[in-house]
Amino acid sequence: MKIALDYDGTYTRDPSLWAYFLGMCRSRGHEVKIVTCRKPENEIDWLGLNEGYRVPVLYTSYLPKRIYCDEVGWQPDVFIDDIPEFIVRPDFQKFIDTFGAQCETAVESKKEVPSSVK
Repeated sequence: MKIALDYDGTYTRDPSLWAYFLGMCRSRGHEVKIVTCRKPENEIDWLGLNEGYRVPVLYTSYLPKRIYCDEVGWQPDVFIDDIPEFIVRPDFQKFIDTFGAQCETAVESKKEVPSSVK
C-alpha cells in the first residue's frame, strides 16, 4: 500500500506515534512518503526521528497534494492529512489566503498536543 502522510499538523502533533507508524508500515512492506505543501527550501524537521527510519519527502510547493503526486508519478492509496482540502482542492491558494496555511514555517509546525488528547 502507498501512504501519503502529511507533515504540518499531522506528523508534528505526535512524532512518536508517527515514528511507530512508519516502522510498522516498513515492517509490513508498505511505502510511506511525507507529502507536504511546503516548498523544498523550507525543509521539514524530523523532530528527533533516527535517520534510518525517515521516509522520502515530497514538497508540493502549495500545489494540491493529489495533483502533485500524479505529476511525479506516485499515486498513494491512502492520504493521511489534518486538512483534507490540501489534497484535492482546486482553489488551493484561495483556501490558504482565507483560512491560513499550516505549512509556512518549522516553528508553526511544532504545535503542542492538546492536553485533552494526551
